[in-house]
Formats: sequence, structure tokens, C-alpha cells
Amino acid sequence: MNAPTGYGPPPAYGPPPRRPSEIAFGVVSGLLILGAGVVNAGLLFVMCFLPDGCGSSSTTLSKRFCDGTGYLEVLAAPWISLVTALLVAGLVALPARRHGRTPWSALLPAVLIHAAGLAFVYFFIAG
Repeated sequence: MNAPTGYGPPPAYGPPPRRPSEIAFGVVSGLLILGAGVVNAGLLFVMCFLPDGCGSSSTTLSKRFCDGTGYLEVLAAPWISLVTALLVAGLVALPARRHGRTPWSALLPAVLIHAAGLAFVYFFIAG
């Protein structure tokens, strides 16, 4: 027979419940990832057709892509920057949550890293 001890129920184990700001952070992060994926996919689609002009013109753009230097790097740069941004956001947001700080500080470096990848593509194409 179990006698009452007076201590109450055992404590619940597991992570603390999520605050509304953390839920908003998850929603905003998801929307940013979705938007970045759409931008990267659209850029990839456009980039696949850039070498079609090789031979019909002698612009700076066709010179860069017709000789084949840097084309694969330009195709991969937005995706590499997106993966790097996701890793940096995770490495900043998870410890912040563990220490009770806001995870919002993880978004700025992630956005800047992905923007740097897109800027690399732009400056490679535009010259």
C-alpha cells in the first residue's frame, strides 16, 4: 500500500514549453527559408539558360560563360550560401534558447550569409 508522502507529483521532464516569441521565430525562419529556396530555384532556372547565347554575341556575359570558367561555382553559390546560413542560424539560435536568450539574433547573420552568396552571383554575372 502506498502511503501519501506529501511531496506532490514528480516534476515533468523535458524541454520547457515554447514561448510565443520562439514560435514566431520558427514561423519567420520557415518563411525566410522558403523564400530563399524559391529565389535560388528561380536563379538556377535562369542560370541554366545563360550559356545559350554562346557564339551569337560577344558581350562580357557570354565571354565569361562560354569559356566555362566559374559557371559551376555560380550555379552552386546560392545553395552553398543557403546551407551555410542554415547552419549558422542553428548554431546561434540553439545555444541562445538553451541559455534563455532570444533566438532572433540568429537571423541577421544567416540573412547576410545568404545575401553574400547572391551578391557573388550578381557580381560574377554583371561584372
